[in-house]
Amino acid sequence: MTVHAVSKVRLDKDGRITAVYWGRVDTHRNEWAEPESVAPVATVVAAVLAGDSVFALFPAMHGHLPDRRFVAVDYDNGWQSIALEGAPTHEREVHDMDRLAP
Repeated sequence: MTVHAVSKVRLDKDGRITAVYWGRVDTHRNEWAEPESVAPVATVVAAVLAGDSVFALFPAMHGHLPDRRFVAVDYDNGWQSIALEGAPTHEREVHDMDRLAP
């Protein structure tokens, strides 16, 4: 299983994630296994559906902290995206993450 971390998101006008800034993580060393890059949300959905773990990194005083896992979600119009797993959490929602420029 591959572990990825998302440090920034791009949101559409409705607040849905359309792209991410992410990278693969070396969990033994707790560091990036490769440089981060921008990816369309479809790439992240495919990774989640393939069984990879994708975690959100939230801004903190000394960098970013991993917290919540992303899951794939389906919309009524057939569009797929990602959302944070579980019930809403104070200061740990998609809107609390750093943003990619539009």
